[in-house]
Amino acid sequence: MNQPTSSDLIRSARERFNLAIAEKDSKRIRLLLASTYHLITGRSDQFHGAKEEENRWAELFQSDPTAVYRRTPREITTNETWGIAEELGNWQGMYTVNGTPINALGVYAAKWQRTRNGEWVLQAEVFTTLTYEGPCSPPDPI
Repeated sequence: MNQPTSSDLIRSARERFNLAIAEKDSKRIRLLLASTYHLITGRSDQFHGAKEEENRWAELFQSDPTAVYRRTPREITTNETWGIAEELGNWQGMYTVNGTPINALGVYAAKWQRTRNGEWVLQAEVFTTLTYEGPCSPPDPI
């Protein structure tokens, strides 16, 4: 039996993340994040820390039970020696704002790092919104 590759393990971790979102389980999401995790959302908001991210998901699941996001990897590139990897993919989000459904989609880049016990965790994710349907405001200018 072949051992799973790092790419296989990262794809599996991504699917566990997608499942945790679908099942509204913010605690399982946190397990997939490095403690210093950093996020730039599709609207360019920035957040830092695994605990903050767990709280953000928990609040979202509470305030909008319709919210669901799915990330689909296109490409995973690994540096086995250093235990780091890049994931590039497409994402789709469906949620509600003031009772109006929103459907947004775009692309993302994620950086993974292997832990001492061989698990892969997310260090950072950057999402870019490419299209959306519904009332969604653009990011604030910088």
